[in-house]
Amino acid sequence: MALQLHIYPAPPLRLTPDCTIHTGIVQLAMSGRFLQSLRGQPDEFGVFLPDAAPLLDGATEPNLWAEAFVASSVSTPASGFPSGVAHVRATYLVDPREGGSTRRLHLGGAAHIAKGIGLGYRVTVQTA
Repeated sequence: MALQLHIYPAPPLRLTPDCTIHTGIVQLAMSGRFLQSLRGQPDEFGVFLPDAAPLLDGATEPNLWAEAFVASSVSTPASGFPSGVAHVRATYLVDPREGGSTRRLHLGGAAHIAKGIGLGYRVTVQTA
C-alpha cells in the first residue's frame, strides 16, 4: 500500500511582520487498500508546505502551532470505520527532495485514511 498525497495551499496570511498563517487542504489516499480494521491504527503522514519561506541556516526555529481537521472522507463515519486526525505537529525539516541543509516547514500527523480523506490545516508561524 502506498500513500498518495496532494496539497492545495491557500495564499499565506501575514497578520503582522512576525506572524504568518498557512492554511489549505491535504488530500490523502491509500492505493491497494480495500479493507481497514475497525480498530486499525492511524497512518502517519507528512507534507512540506509549499508557500512557506525556508528557515535560514543557523536561525532559531520560530514558535509553531499546527491544527488539522477532517474536511472530507471517502468512507463515512456510519460505515463503522474510524475517521479522524491526531498527533498534528509542525516543525522545520530538511527536504530530502532538494538536497542541501535548507529547512522547510513540515506538517505531520496521523490520520485514519481508509480509502481517502481530505484534511484542512492551519499552521501559525510566529518569529518574535
